[in-house]
Amino acid sequence: MHLIENKYETAGLLKLPPHARDIAEHLLTITPLHELLLIWKDGTPNKDLLHRHHVPESLWEEIINATLLAKTTYFLPNPHFTKEELLYLMKAACSSIKLPLNAYSVKEVIEMSQEGYPVFSSWLTSFAKQLKQKV
Repeated sequence: MHLIENKYETAGLLKLPPHARDIAEHLLTITPLHELLLIWKDGTPNKDLLHRHHVPESLWEEIINATLLAKTTYFLPNPHFTKEELLYLMKAACSSIKLPLNAYSVKEVIEMSQEGYPVFSSWLTSFAKQLKQKV
């Protein structure tokens, strides 16, 4: 049973092999979003963590992307979020599935992600609606 109560996108996590998923769930639980984004941006594998779980370095990018997607979609829409905060979360989540908002429109990302990432697609739709209200 998960300690996290909100519904978040787990599709990326479930695609990982079990030992790699252990790392992703560890990072999801203990790493704040801003630190996770720094790890993601840096791209350098945490060799100690990978070695401890017997996971090859080749899975690092997949682990970080799945973790970032789960972490960002855990945030619920909040009327107190600023336009910048909404965009920050939306850009991070879209980039984690390799559909960055500087290359695709929100509508395109929603359409392309519906089948593979249904929770994310719904999450992005609600965040986009909230963003429209801020403009």
